[in-house]
Amino acid sequence: SIVRYEPVGVVSVITPYNYPFMLNLVKSVPALLMGNTVVLKPSPYTPFSALVLGEIAREAGLPDGVFNVVTGGLDVGEFLTTDKRVRLVTFTGSDTVGAAIMAQAAPTLKRLLLELGGKSAMIVRPDADLKTAINTGLRGFSSHAGQGCALNTRHLVHNSIRAEYVAGLKEAAERVVIGDPADPGIEMGPLIRSVARDRAEKYVQIGLDAGARLVTGGKRPDHLPKGFFFQPTFFDDVDNASRLAQEEIFGPIACVIGYDTDDEAIRIANDSAFALACYILTADAGTGYEMAQQIDTGRCAINGGAGTQLSDEPFGGNLRSGFGRENGIEGLLEFTNANAISFHAA
Repeated sequence: SIVRYEPVGVVSVITPYNYPFMLNLVKSVPALLMGNTVVLKPSPYTPFSALVLGEIAREAGLPDGVFNVVTGGLDVGEFLTTDKRVRLVTFTGSDTVGAAIMAQAAPTLKRLLLELGGKSAMIVRPDADLKTAINTGLRGFSSHAGQGCALNTRHLVHNSIRAEYVAGLKEAAERVVIGDPADPGIEMGPLIRSVARDRAEKYVQIGLDAGARLVTGGKRPDHLPKGFFFQPTFFDDVDNASRLAQEEIFGPIACVIGYDTDDEAIRIANDSAFALACYILTADAGTGYEMAQQIDTGRCAINGGAGTQLSDEPFGGNLRSGFGRENGIEGLLEFTNANAISFHAA
């Protein structure tokens, strides 16, 4: 018996605003490599990198209709998730929109590849290098102004070092230089638009109302009256059951949660509707590996992992973080149908 992999047909690719160029490539190129045709719809807030790819495809000599770029809003997206000629939808975005796409795709039984939200935990064991932990934690909510699904926004820190970690993270967060990202001296730019900044402000109030302690940030920078800027913000004394710890904010806000044992850290990490990524910092990589196997997540990086997103490492989540995988062999096979052919050899 042999297995033959065939293209599924027409693939609609719907990408978000936060990493548009990378995600346009990560989704479209594997679909094309496996013999499919692609209709790419970028976010209406970041259309230009998709249009550039369309120009490149034309210059490269791809036949008309193989790689297509369409722009527009919700109506265009809904067309691409309901039209019977589309056989697979790959989407990156929020879990709410992902659920809506599932409903829209159901009548035509489309295949789906959904990479959705996250509320990723970073476990800092008592033997971890504190400076590395602080730097990793800071990147987890200041990188891209917190607009990343796999960023570590729940910091689970052993109580024996938690006070020192919080003090160091506060100092580091208050040193972040905020401003126009076109300036090479700037470390954190703005949120995408006013709605995103308003949401960040809303969650600061939610955290305060729940009794969490605001350590730093929590407002717009005083020196930037224009633009959608927001300070790097984090809370301590956060209850993992609170909205601050359970809901994806998609802004520069993190929460610190204390724990006493490895088992407790694993339990807290798994106590989430999302399961996209996890981070473990420890001097004992063997124990970190054992812990990683007990955490429900699409990927886990121990002590920084490879330091980058590997092209041959599958990426994706479980639970409300979606299903299916991008990158690697697993990502290529998502865009195929497997046909088994069995026969007598004699």
